[in-house]
Amino acid sequence: MSNLPIINPFHWGFHGTIRHTSSPSGTTRLTLNHDNSKIDFQRFVSQYIPALKDGSEFKLNNFLFTGILQTMYLSGADYTKCFPVFYGREIMELSDGGVCTVDNVMVSWEEKYNLHQNSSSFNKSEFEKDEQSTHPENWPRLQPRTRYLTTRELAEVHDDQRPLVVVLHGLAGGSHEPIIRSLTGKLSKVDGGRFQIAVLNCRGCARSKITNKKLFSAFQTGDLKEFIARAKSRNPNRKIYAVGFSFGSSLLSMYLGETGSESNLTAAVTLCCPWDFLLCSEKMKKDYWSRNLFSKAITQFLVRLVQVNMRELESPEGSMPEFEPNVENPCLYMCTKSNLKKAKSFTQMEEFDGNFTAPSMGFHSAKEYYRAGSAINQLHKVQVPTLIINSTDDPIIGPESIPYNEVKMNPNLLLLSTDLGGHLAYLDRTWDSWMNVQITSFLHKFDEFVA
Repeated sequence: MSNLPIINPFHWGFHGTIRHTSSPSGTTRLTLNHDNSKIDFQRFVSQYIPALKDGSEFKLNNFLFTGILQTMYLSGADYTKCFPVFYGREIMELSDGGVCTVDNVMVSWEEKYNLHQNSSSFNKSEFEKDEQSTHPENWPRLQPRTRYLTTRELAEVHDDQRPLVVVLHGLAGGSHEPIIRSLTGKLSKVDGGRFQIAVLNCRGCARSKITNKKLFSAFQTGDLKEFIARAKSRNPNRKIYAVGFSFGSSLLSMYLGETGSESNLTAAVTLCCPWDFLLCSEKMKKDYWSRNLFSKAITQFLVRLVQVNMRELESPEGSMPEFEPNVENPCLYMCTKSNLKKAKSFTQMEEFDGNFTAPSMGFHSAKEYYRAGSAINQLHKVQVPTLIINSTDDPIIGPESIPYNEVKMNPNLLLLSTDLGGHLAYLDRTWDSWMNVQITSFLHKFDEFVA
């Protein structure tokens, strides 16, 4: 991999192509609900979502003609007036004593607070009054259009019988991110409200709190497992789908592999998953553009996450682990003020993970953690139809870690690789995500036609 500041002009453009990779013996057979006939998973995607068939072409924004520009615009542009989604937040208590937060899309609030879609304006005074009356003491102020649910509202959410789509955000992100709002807003409008949609925020993310000295990691699939189990217990016949973005797709894939046929999911989608953390780390170090444009910003997201939660995470200087830490029982003894101060100069993810994440779980180095925690290790065990989407011009992940060979070994997987799109972006002429439109269509058609 060259470290020279060169962008290959043959990778420029705004016309992209979809390429399929699947098992040579065919993909899993789906049962269609209108006549109980069978259809191959790959054929289903090509027939019912023709924009995603093998060899189909798509057009992105003329001005964002490389993956770098796509990614930079998505992360840096002002999307505050776009995708005006209302969220009702639930604090979900977990079996290990920690908490995570669940942001439920509340379409009914658009009328309640008089939302104007074109301007994104709404009755802020009424919303703020309700927000103040529901906000728990000593919790951070939430992102716009997000407030905690009342007891009655939470009961209504839990009683919802519609198919559920759970969305997992990227590294240190949350429901407020433009790319997440873009998808949740689209999903909420399918068939006038076909789905219930919930974003599962990682511990400490999206202005939530860490309460038991446990940060999220590549192995932190327990929160998703508990959330899905509770949703399923309230309605055992309910269909549940999952969509993961970037690091969230890694967590989703780890969960799918760990649970196999017991995942309680009907289908899943991963977008821009960093399948091999070691290869992704190497790209962020050695690729000129990745290193200079993205690496430091991503690393400092995590440093800030530790900083805002230091009241709970902080350990005395010179602390040593009280027990031998491992994946199931981590120990954040290294979260001292001096280490946090040192972390503010980090520019590489490997520095953060080598000083915090890896030792908290008993790994000797970030590389050892990356090898063990990469989702590519779990792909052979996935037992539900899973649509995998990655772009070869992704400046965060790169083409090397896309799991072509692993996908060929599992008929439940269908890989859609594209030559344009960047990291999570796929921004079209409207500056919105073309791929989110296709993901919405996939889930819609799957829920409508597959038994």
